[in-house]
Amino acid sequence: MSEAPPLAGEAGADVAVIGAGFAGLVAALELAEAGRAVVLLEAGPLGANASAASAGQIGPLFYGARKTPAQVAAKLGPARADRLHRRVAGSGDWLFDRIAALGIDCGARRGFLAVYRSERSLARAAADFAQWDGHGGLWERRGRDDVARAIRSTRYAGGIFLPQGGILDPVRLLEGLARTAVAAGVRIHPGSRVETLRQSGDRWTVGTADGRVNARFVLVATGSAGLPAWPGLDRTVYAAPVGIAVTAPLPDRGAGLLPGGGPVADLDDKAIFAPAITEDGRLSMSFLMSGAAADLARSPAPARRRLARVFPGRDLPPFERLSWGRVALTPDGLPRLIRGGEGLLAVTGCNGFGLTLGVLAAREAARHIMGRAPAALALPLSEAKPLPAARLMPALLRAVLAPLANRLGA
Repeated sequence: MSEAPPLAGEAGADVAVIGAGFAGLVAALELAEAGRAVVLLEAGPLGANASAASAGQIGPLFYGARKTPAQVAAKLGPARADRLHRRVAGSGDWLFDRIAALGIDCGARRGFLAVYRSERSLARAAADFAQWDGHGGLWERRGRDDVARAIRSTRYAGGIFLPQGGILDPVRLLEGLARTAVAAGVRIHPGSRVETLRQSGDRWTVGTADGRVNARFVLVATGSAGLPAWPGLDRTVYAAPVGIAVTAPLPDRGAGLLPGGGPVADLDDKAIFAPAITEDGRLSMSFLMSGAAADLARSPAPARRRLARVFPGRDLPPFERLSWGRVALTPDGLPRLIRGGEGLLAVTGCNGFGLTLGVLAAREAARHIMGRAPAALALPLSEAKPLPAARLMPALLRAVLAPLANRLGA
């Protein structure tokens, strides 16, 4: 999409979507396929915040903040929670099927293995995953030997295999979604930072440096970045910096570490240990960022420590690439549909699961724009209520909480 120009002059649309990550592109595509005229604005290149820096892992049946279906039902009520659980459980299958139907080549492969360090934590996890049985979620308990065949480490007592999960190349997915959206009629304008947002009657005017879009609905899908033209939106979530470090191609294409390629996630970790082998044979590692800036020599130190602990005595390859973005966290681990006025919506709070929870929230927003009543949605509409200490939290996460979690988790 590098050839797409920034917005210039006046444009009209049924829906203006702001933010061209996974959520914005999926929502724009669904709306266009339903016959809506859509203009999609992105301040930088496609997926410039968290989406392009994603590890591309698809983990259905997960909520952030380690919440279970029973805890979510207690918050949302049984009917809405069941609706949400079923859509979460089906989110991986939906994405894989959608990618295949659209003909997007992004190296998508199915299967996700969550691993646990003790029989006790494995039993507790199995009890939690069993809560998904009535909502369409599929999972399989795996023993120590099964896990050792998937990850060449003796550290783990067993695991939970999620056949509806998997991994893909996030950049190729973004490019494929963008091409498909354009073919469906979406007008995409990268390099178009939104500066103003004004309502007049039942219409909204979205202003950039060189143009304006007049639309009936506005959907903001900028995640943790918020939108300066919507004051306070960024404070409805906590922005957590997450890095992705990638090695050079491995001589054995990762067979000595992850014979199946992964992804594998250590859910006993207080931070993140989720290695995978990319389609071209590189080791990819997610980790919590700490410190004031991203640095290839220093930032991936937590990932190196975890690799050394899981694969003791191995000659591990150095990292040669680093990317990072800020994921939007919520205290209850659930994504948010935020209402800013008649015709103005935002989706945020993917909690690190942009390909499941983030996309799910975007599809719910598109359903609402197309006429679905709030009571029939899988997520409630909420107001833009700032979280406590939201302005301080990014600095606190980088300077205190992330370093602490990185030390305790390993």
